[in-house]
Amino acid sequence: MSTLTDVTREALSLPVEDRVVLAQRVWDSMEHFVDADIEQAWMDESDRRWREIEEGKVECQSADEVMKRARKALGR
Repeated sequence: MSTLTDVTREALSLPVEDRVVLAQRVWDSMEHFVDADIEQAWMDESDRRWREIEEGKVECQSADEVMKRARKALGR
């Protein structure tokens, strides 16, 4: 019987296209665990945030810049 480590190692050795398909299949298999109300709330929130970006109400920042500021705030 394969362990999670074995399966992970094998999955990561696949070509990127196959890993994408595998990831989608794994994600789809968990769909029944998702609460429909929570899922809708997240979709509404993502739509709201996207509108704010499109309307110029917020300015996106790179992940690198955000991490630099976070490290600085934490004294690192």
